[in-house]
Amino acid sequence: MTPYALATPALVVLVGVLGYPMAKLVVLSFQTWGLAQIFNPDAGPSFAGLANYRRIFSDGFFWTVLERTVIVAAAMVVLSMVVGVAVALLMQVVPGWCRWLMTFALVLAWAVPQPVSTEMFAWMTDYNYGVINYLLGIPRHNWYIDNVQGFAVSTAVVVWGAVPLIAITVYAALAQIPRDLIEAARVDGASSPQVFRKVTVPLLRPILLMLSTLSVIWDFQVFTQIWVLRQSNPTKDYFTLGIYSYARAYYSHDYGYASALAVVTVLLLLGVMVVYLRQILRMGEAE
Repeated sequence: MTPYALATPALVVLVGVLGYPMAKLVVLSFQTWGLAQIFNPDAGPSFAGLANYRRIFSDGFFWTVLERTVIVAAAMVVLSMVVGVAVALLMQVVPGWCRWLMTFALVLAWAVPQPVSTEMFAWMTDYNYGVINYLLGIPRHNWYIDNVQGFAVSTAVVVWGAVPLIAITVYAALAQIPRDLIEAARVDGASSPQVFRKVTVPLLRPILLMLSTLSVIWDFQVFTQIWVLRQSNPTKDYFTLGIYSYARAYYSHDYGYASALAVVTVLLLLGVMVVYLRQILRMGEAE
C-alpha cells in the first residue's frame, strides 16, 4: 500500500488539474452554449445530444482542416525526427569540446519559450527587413502570401524547438549501445550504413517510437507557432484543428461545437497512443 499512498497526492492533483476540465469539456460538447446563454443568467446551457458531433462530421470545412492538420503534423514529425537523429549521430563523432558546445546550444534553444522563438522567426521572415530574404537575395518577399510557404516557416519553428529534445535523448541512447556489437558488425564486414540500419536502429527503436509518438501528439495540436506568425489573426487557410477549435469558441462563440472539436482531437490522439502501446507490447513479447 505504501507506493499507492505515496502516489495518491500526485493522482489527486492530476485529477483536479486534468480530470475536471476534461469532464467539463465532454459535458459541454453535448450542450448548446453561446453568447445568448452567457448574457442571459436565466438561460443556461441546453442539452443538444449528438447535434454538435453531427455538425462536425457533416461540415466539409472540418475535413479540410483535418486533412491539413495531418499533412502539416506529418511534415513536422518527420523533419524533427530526421534532423534530431542526424544531430545526435553528429554529436557521437565530434570531439568532446565540440559535443559540449553542441549540447549547450541545444539546451539554450530548448530553453527559449515558444512565443519568443516564433517571434524571432517572424522577424527573420519579415517582408521588409527579414534577414532570410536578404540571405536568399529575394528582397521584399512575403512568406505568408500562401499557406504552403507559411506552414513551411511554422514547420521550421516547430523543428527548431523539437530537435534539442530528440537529439539529446537519442544521443543518450546511442551512448548506451555496447561498442562490442558495433565492432563485431564491422569485423563481419558491415559498412557504416549497414551497421546503422541493422544494429543501431533496432536498438534505438523503443526510443525512436516514444519520441515519434510524443512528436505526433505535440505537432497534431500545434497552435502557438501558427498563431504568433500570423499575428494572432490567421486566415482560414491556416486553420489547423487547434486553431479551428479556438476560432469557433472565441470568434463564433459556439462553445458547444468547439468543445466537440476538442473532444474529437483528443480521441484522435488517443488512437495514436493505442498504436504506441501496442507496438511497445509487441516489442516486449519479442524480447
